[in-house]
Formats: sequence, structure tokens, C-alpha cells
Amino acid sequence: MHPTPFKIGIPTLDRIKLRDGAERIQQIVSDFSNIKHLFFGHVHRPVCGSWYGTPFASLCGTNHQILLDLASEDYLTYSHEHPVYSVILLETQQTTAHYQHYFDN
Repeated sequence: MHPTPFKIGIPTLDRIKLRDGAERIQQIVSDFSNIKHLFFGHVHRPVCGSWYGTPFASLCGTNHQILLDLASEDYLTYSHEHPVYSVILLETQQTTAHYQHYFDN
């Protein structure tokens, strides 16, 4: 999914989350036992946790990252972190996410 369906604790990003979607997404996830992990972009930050018992992880941006700012509600601040792409490995009993800073190679 692209926007997050729930708050992640960064006020400026929480304002632009999926509107009125959290309850519907949670219902879909709980109805299907084969959903093992949620991935989303849009936040341009590495964030992970669990939501109603389902693990989630955000993917970094391929062009810029957003500064970790847990207080500001006014504007998004870009950071000077490298762009990142992700490789997700899905197996029956395991999900693995690799984050590659591609300007480092």
C-alpha cells in the first residue's frame, strides 16, 4: 500500500495518512489469515512495528528521506539521508526486508 492507514507518530505524516481507511484495512487484514506483513511507502522513512498484531514496515524513498521529527505539525523536513531501495523476500514462514542505500556502492 502507499499511504499508511494508521498513525506512525510523526504528526506531519499522520495528517496525510489514508483517510478513514484504518478500520476497513484492519477488517480486511483480520479476515485473511494469509496476510503476514504490511508494507507501505509514502513516509520516506524506515518505520516498523505491529498493528493489531500484524507486523508492518515502511519503505524508504528512492529520491529523498523525511527527517524524524516527532513534534512538528507544520511542515515536512527533508533529511540528507541517502536514497534507498528495498528488496523483500517472501517465504512461507518468513518475510525479510533488505534496505539498500544505493549511493554507497
